[in-house]
Order: sequence, then C-alpha cells, then structure tokens
Amino acid sequence: MIKTGKTPLMRSKKLEKALGVEEIYLKLEGANPYGNKFDRISETLVKDAIVRKRGGLLVDGPSDYIKSIINYSEKFDIDIKVSLFKNEQWKKSLFQNMSFVDFRNNKINNKHELIEKYCKENNYYNASNSYGNKHLSIVSLQKIGEEIAERLGNNISTVFTQLSNGYTVSGLYNGFVDKWVEGEINKYPQIFSCTIPYGNIIYNDYKKNLELNDLSMDDFDVKANKYTKNLFADEGALLEEALNAINDTDGKIIPVDEALLTESVHFLRKQEHIYLTAQEGYSFAGFYKMAKEGKIKNGKHVIILNNGKSDLELIRIENFKEYSKESLTKWTKEWLQDYSDTLDETEEAIEFAMRNGFVVIALRNNIPQGIGVVVNLGFEKVIPTYHLVYIGTKEGNKGRGIASELLNYLIEITEGRLSLHVDLENKKARTLYQKIGFKTAYYRMIYNNTEQA
Repeated sequence: MIKTGKTPLMRSKKLEKALGVEEIYLKLEGANPYGNKFDRISETLVKDAIVRKRGGLLVDGPSDYIKSIINYSEKFDIDIKVSLFKNEQWKKSLFQNMSFVDFRNNKINNKHELIEKYCKENNYYNASNSYGNKHLSIVSLQKIGEEIAERLGNNISTVFTQLSNGYTVSGLYNGFVDKWVEGEINKYPQIFSCTIPYGNIIYNDYKKNLELNDLSMDDFDVKANKYTKNLFADEGALLEEALNAINDTDGKIIPVDEALLTESVHFLRKQEHIYLTAQEGYSFAGFYKMAKEGKIKNGKHVIILNNGKSDLELIRIENFKEYSKESLTKWTKEWLQDYSDTLDETEEAIEFAMRNGFVVIALRNNIPQGIGVVVNLGFEKVIPTYHLVYIGTKEGNKGRGIASELLNYLIEITEGRLSLHVDLENKKARTLYQKIGFKTAYYRMIYNNTEQA
C-alpha cells in the first residue's frame, strides 16, 4: 500500500548556482500517493470517519482537496458526496461521476453551518476543508516539519510555504517545536508564508495591522504587528495561531503577484525539471522574489512545493528494439554501483524479465534516469508472484523521488505481490523500502561451497 508522507527532500545545486544561495532544498509533496500535500489531511480525515462509524463523507473545498478526499474514500471503500453551492458549476465539470448534495436553492448565511447540519442529520462526516477540521489538519501537516528536521537536523535557516487557511504554517511550527523539545534541533527555522497580495484573510488582517502601526508595506516583519480581533471567532483562533507561529520564528508574509508567480514556476521547471502548477507555486515564488532581491542569507533553505514532483515519464519496455539489451544492462550496472551483480548476471535477469516480468525506465526529456527490473517467479501462494531484481537511478538524481515513483508504479502493476532483496549494509535503500510499505520477512542466505575445507 502506497503511504502518505516521507516525501522527497532534494537539494537543488542548480538553483543554488543560478540564484547565488548557499543551500536550497525542495520538499516534493507531489510525491504523495495522489499528488498533493492534501493527501496527508485526506487520509487522516477518512480514517477518522471510519473510526467514528459514519455512513459517508461530505466534502467541500478547492478542487485538489476534493480529488484527494475522493481518492481516499474510494481506497477505504466509504461513501463520498460533494457539496454544491451557487456559482460552483466547475464541480459538476470536474466530478461528473460523483454524487452531489445540492445546496444551490438554500438561503446561505454560513455554508459551513449548512454542511454541518446535513452531516448530523445523515450520519455523514464533515470532510470540508474548513476550520471544523483544523486540529486533525494541523496534526497531519505537522509531519512535514518533523520530516524536514529529521533529514536536515540543526541550522535550518528558513522554510517557505504557501499561505491559505494557515494549517500548514501552524503544522510546520508544531513539528519544529516537537523536534526542539525532543532535542533534535536547537532552534526553529524562520517560517516565510507566501500568498496573493489581496484576498487572503490572514494577509489582509496582517496588512491592516501594518497600516494601523504606520509601517511600510515593504517591511514584512510580523514582530511589529498587534493582531486585530475583527475575525470570526472560530477562524480568528486559527488565523492568529498562524500569525503567532510566523511571529515566533521571526518569519514574514510575502505577497506574490501573478506575473512573478508565472515567471518563478517556469524558472523552476527549466532549472530542475520539477513540475509545479502555478496555483501551488506561491512558496517558490516568494523564495525566488527574496533571492533575486538579495535578501536570502547563507544557510539551509527549504521550500515546500504542495504538488511539486519530478517531471518524469515512466514507461514499460516491451522489447529490445526500443532500448538494446546492452544499454539496459549497462545502465543497471552503473546505477547500482556498489550493489550491482556481474555483467552476465545482470544481462540474464533483464532477458528473463523481458519475457516473464517487467522492465520499467524513468525518462526525463527522453533521457533515461532510472530503471526497475521485476521477474515473475510463477508462484501464486508460496511467495509473492513477482520479485524486484534491480532498481537504480542515474547519478545526480539524489533526493528527487525517482526510486519512489518507480517502486510505486511497480507495486501498482504487480498488484502489490512483490518481494525484493536488499543488502544489510544498504541502510538508505532499506529506509526507502520500509517507507513504501515493505517489511522484513526473512533473511536470504546463499550457500557458498568455496568456504568448505
């Protein structure tokens, strides 16, 4: 089973060189099972609905969030419906096969109250991307901060994230606080939240405070703010919590206009071949803006990309006319490095996999970057039907999530009936396999008659 979390955190030396910044790391949340940071929240909410024995879920929110909730509901086999309000025809277009709860004829004072009322009357779970789920949402996203701290340890200078409702900011902050309490880091990194220059309730309140305190709009130092209490009670608690998190880390809120957003997303794709939609590109745009203005100091800088992932194409090789046996063997040996077999053994495995199994390669701009070789052992019950003989990635792809994407694809096409061998000393590979869902079942022992007297 493909799991959420533990997404790649890749260092981008190309961005470092292009922007003149010391260390840049990209957190690729697009490597989650359904391609978005929202997967972390969705899995938690769907599991909570099952524990509470709800008859189904009613979802409302942005399109990517709804898609994620739908995917997890189907995965766990629980009923799902989508709320429909006026001026939301886009939901009908995007989710044509879904059941809707139509609120278009209701008098709306508060859409959240309507959704909550329906859920109570029908024993449904309110899976809306709203403040009612804030605690579970924050706990789910807290893992992002914990994963960053576990990977990079001390001296993380800044973390850039996209600002919407404030869940990610609060979650990140809680994750770093937990790691600080546990003694794994000695300080919190600055949290920089990037958003549109208008229309975001947190930013609007933030801007109002700057004006009330006669501060320049170019000065985005949150420490100078005194928060107003003009927000709705439930929303205000979360929004102030997010602002306090930014304040406590000496962070900033960075407005990003549409032109800069488009420019930065294109720049990222050109430099690092990372796919990221403009809608989810604010965190990188904010970093890009500050770097171009020379406001990024030396240190470790992390950018959370909500749906960012490697721009890869995975293809199954059907015959040696597409790629020669010699090329596939050569790449496999080179990319496995210290853990490769002999040339004859590698070639034999690839020949067998081509007849009875799968050979899959990962391409970027039609250039091979990774390979997975799986053989069908012919067993249905004794051991898993398929065995992963080799998986390797080209040098220079460290942390990009290519191995994870290959593994997830191989799990999918083998329906999870897959085993593998891993060298006991290869801790990095063992960690990856465990994260994907593999468990140690037994030790492999090979008879060696050369040691006999």
